[in-house]
Amino acid sequence: MKDTGIVNIHGKEYKTVAKRVDEFRKDHKTDMSIITNIIVADEKTVVMKAEISDKDGRIIATGFAEEKRASKGINETSALENCETSAIGRALANFGLGGGEYASADELTNALKQQQALQNQQQPKKTYAKLNFDEIRETLDSIDDEKSLDDYGAELKKKHENMTANQAKAVSEMFNKRREELK
Repeated sequence: MKDTGIVNIHGKEYKTVAKRVDEFRKDHKTDMSIITNIIVADEKTVVMKAEISDKDGRIIATGFAEEKRASKGINETSALENCETSAIGRALANFGLGGGEYASADELTNALKQQQALQNQQQPKKTYAKLNFDEIRETLDSIDDEKSLDDYGAELKKKHENMTANQAKAVSEMFNKRREELK
């Protein structure tokens, strides 16, 4: 399958930066240039600027991009390169080679990945407690006063704070039954 340089994202077609650079080079050969500059490159962030200049050195269009270095994904190993590509894409869009949509396919794909990664970081996966109900029953049977029952309940609740609703209900019923037996 031939790579057309056009990507469909959410029903809209976007040109990749590579496709737009190719179009730029075909139309302007060597009479125009794309120059990139690193604005910031530290352990957390990369900021790049891309400029499109004519053969006399006049700046015709610019584009900036920012990327956050990440512990996984493309920005784990290639944040600088990714940022440069985005800056070039934005400069080309400002130049008029946006392909119908301002953001490039590369930028949208990367933004969607970053958004998903952020959501994953903000919503840690819940792991539910693995309860041994026989062990809980045995411990409850060995308790002979309400204070010890309350202490064990607090300990169990702290140890298994991620109980499902059904688990919590079952444990609560076990405690209520033992409390009635102690009266």
